[in-house]
Amino acid sequence: MMLLFWILIGFGIYYLYTNHEQSPHSHQHQSAEDKLKERYVDGEIDDETFQRMMKTLKE
Repeated sequence: MMLLFWILIGFGIYYLYTNHEQSPHSHQHQSAEDKLKERYVDGEIDDETFQRMMKTLKE
């Protein structure tokens, strides 16, 4: 029974550690608008495309 307790504690620590490494500012957590703004700033899309896509997102 004590072994099961320590296994669960170890799993909990492992789970918290692996989820802690994923920063909340990573690309996985960006909103669609943030990603679109980033593409615009990087020059991947032009002004007209940016405006059209922002309008689509807000609909």
